[in-house]
Amino acid sequence: MRSNKSYAAKKFRGVALGTVAASLSLTAMACSTSTTSTVSSPTTPGTGSASQSSTVPATTSARVGADCGMIPANGKGSAHSMQKQEALSAAASNPQLSVFISAVRAAGLARTLNTKHAYTLVVPANSAFSALPATDIKKLHNTGDLSMILKYHVVGTKVTPAQIAHGIKPASVEGKALTFAKMGSVYEVNGATVLCGNIQTANATIYIINKVLMPPS
Repeated sequence: MRSNKSYAAKKFRGVALGTVAASLSLTAMACSTSTTSTVSSPTTPGTGSASQSSTVPATTSARVGADCGMIPANGKGSAHSMQKQEALSAAASNPQLSVFISAVRAAGLARTLNTKHAYTLVVPANSAFSALPATDIKKLHNTGDLSMILKYHVVGTKVTPAQIAHGIKPASVEGKALTFAKMGSVYEVNGATVLCGNIQTANATIYIINKVLMPPS
């Protein structure tokens, strides 16, 4: 059945770029019941210090965000294991990020991002894709638009929690600026909530957010 998460993911990988948007939508809807998309979701006990890290000053390596419980404490997909992997490989180890990773691979950007160094990758969780309006889903049908949307989630330099707190507005690889901010204890990117961020990988820093960012026209 299309509602099966595993089947949807496999189906996505096999489709042509012309049907990427439809596959993204199907996969996201299949995953939406098991992923986190709002700041109200509590941190799972014993899976990290999300609630603490979102309210205390962040050190160089401290994770921040509304739901770092989505990152396993140990094993595959844990913060420790991600430190040893390139950014996309690290993100791919978390099933809640599979839609974005599949889109990057379909757009032919995986090699570029895995060989890039000291950059920041903003990754929408799977549930973010199911919230996209029809007009934005339509844009994903176009190879050029898909590539620009994905590049809008990449900053060529490292972004730290301290910089976010100061309202940094760096240019994305796509060319247009992103607005990072901290509102109270909540970290944001273009108004999207950071579910978990300042996740260090071998070549990048990852911030997981609850919305898909669209470049301004």
